[in-house]
Amino acid sequence: MARRNDPIEALLGPLEQDVMDVVWRLGDTTVREVHGELAATRSIAYTTVMTTMTRLASKGLLARDTAGLAHRYRPAVSRDHYARDTVEDVLSWLLDRYPEPAAAYLADVVDDVDDVTLDELRSAVSRRRTQER
Repeated sequence: MARRNDPIEALLGPLEQDVMDVVWRLGDTTVREVHGELAATRSIAYTTVMTTMTRLASKGLLARDTAGLAHRYRPAVSRDHYARDTVEDVLSWLLDRYPEPAAAYLADVVDDVDDVTLDELRSAVSRRRTQER
């Protein structure tokens, strides 16, 4: 996934997220199949899904195969890779621009994480402090 100057712009909108969720679940798929999945729970135009999938391909999140009659799409990045990159980009951006409130928020939410994650955070802080010396 390409890095952007403003990671907030790289976040997926609700429809983009829903489309990606379907494609991650189905793997190799068509616009018609994704539309069918989404139309089962909401009213949505086929062309809206097609436009959204084209946009996701231009963002590098979907790979498009135009060899056949119907274009086929597949995830260009895994859900885990997208989530990790997005969290890293957004948190780095927030900590760079708004360090005090971002760090304060992270400190507040640390109470809600499990012991393994808390140990990983402590290790990361320790490594960072060692690097700064």
